[in-house]
Amino acid sequence: MNPFSKLKESETLELKKSTAQLKPAVISIVAMLNKHQEGKLYFGVKDDGTVVGQEIGNDTLRTISQPISAYIEPKIYPVIRQVIFEGKPCIEVKFQGNEVPSFA
Repeated sequence: MNPFSKLKESETLELKKSTAQLKPAVISIVAMLNKHQEGKLYFGVKDDGTVVGQEIGNDTLRTISQPISAYIEPKIYPVIRQVIFEGKPCIEVKFQGNEVPSFA
């Protein structure tokens, strides 16, 4: 059984179908930072936990990191990497920040 088939959104885990949802993703990151000072976000997984995958090109990870560094204050430095869920490429964004409140 795949452990990722049990992905469920929580106060420290956000699921986004694709990087087209980058703006709401940044807002979700700030909300998790303000409440828990850490969290994870996955692109390529619907909010019901269905893995749909994410097309990942040469600039995809940079496309994600730029608005995070540009629009979140104080600055955070997330770990952004490609992961494979159910044989499909997805993107994991793992972040933490102890300086609250954070703003987007």
